[in-house]
Amino acid sequence: MASRRLQLASLLILLVASPLFASGPTGTITGTITDPSGAVIAKARVMVRDEGTNAIRDAETNEDGDYTVALLPPGRYSVSVENAGFRRSVIHGVSLEVDQTVRLDFSLRVGSVTEEVNVTDTPPIVQTDTSTLGQVVNNRLVQELPLNERNFLSFALLVPGSQLPAQGSENSTEGGALSVNGAREQSNNFLLDGVDNNDPYINQYVALPSIDAIQEFKVQSSDYSAEFGHASGAQINVVLKSGTNRFHGTLFEFFRNRQMDAKNYFDLPGCAATSVPGTCGDIPRFDRNQFGGTLGGPLRKDKTFFFLSYEGLRLRQATTREATVPSTLQWQEAEGLTQELMLCPALPSCRSARMCSISIRQPTSALTWPTRIPSFLLRSSATRRI
Repeated sequence: MASRRLQLASLLILLVASPLFASGPTGTITGTITDPSGAVIAKARVMVRDEGTNAIRDAETNEDGDYTVALLPPGRYSVSVENAGFRRSVIHGVSLEVDQTVRLDFSLRVGSVTEEVNVTDTPPIVQTDTSTLGQVVNNRLVQELPLNERNFLSFALLVPGSQLPAQGSENSTEGGALSVNGAREQSNNFLLDGVDNNDPYINQYVALPSIDAIQEFKVQSSDYSAEFGHASGAQINVVLKSGTNRFHGTLFEFFRNRQMDAKNYFDLPGCAATSVPGTCGDIPRFDRNQFGGTLGGPLRKDKTFFFLSYEGLRLRQATTREATVPSTLQWQEAEGLTQELMLCPALPSCRSARMCSISIRQPTSALTWPTRIPSFLLRSSATRRI
């Protein structure tokens, strides 16, 4: 009974603690608040609002005038700062990417809190608050760049230091692989919304999300933080779209058939009026339909949201393959060699693959075999004496 309770307690701990094992795909907004003289302002109120869902996060500056708002989903934010005796300062349209740290410093102006100052300065491009090296492939690149087979991993080749794997390697033959900064293909770590997405055998992705469902993803090549342990290669962190206060969706279909393809080199030539039957033919069938769509929106405005995604693939394909068959001369040589090994005369019965009858004397004391019968044809059918 005690052991059963212990097992249940252990299972409960694992269920509660499981989110701690994930590396969150969130970002951080940080900065320092000062007055016109450059002195820091403590206890200033900072509000970060998601422009898509109107979700608000509050923070307060410390004694050094610094603030940090962490665990923010990627998206566009409005950041406002207010304090007694100063005008309210706001920055709109702050773009926060996956696992990005954005620094927003404010210099408040003296005045009433009811007055508002809209700041138009953009955050600095160079990130000085983290040493992580990597690149984000944003939604615009995902949606607009041409892509074969709709696999997001092809976009990862845009990141400096990434390259195609060795031809014929294990991961490449399984449908896709990536080598970053010289690391092995099995050394990458795949995350989907912060959850482990690694195959336990070849360390490749397990779930392949639809391109239309991906908001963005980041490939971290080196110097990533301690939360990304798992692997020594690249950290590939994929973030899926989510619903907002506005309904949005997409529909797509990619179609391809043999009428759009050139003839394979090994296919039979096209038929003409003078063609001999069996020596010509049409292009083998190849019909590929890849289709789907997405839909997202609010269930309760500013409270609950949904997002759905579907993608299907229908493939009807005939392949042309090359094979080697024996020529007439080779068949004749093989037949002659068979007759010689089987001790068969040049009779039609042998040519029809029937074995010749061989009489074998079987004395009671021992067996005597013809010396020309190969050893692999012998069968131990005699009864042993005990």
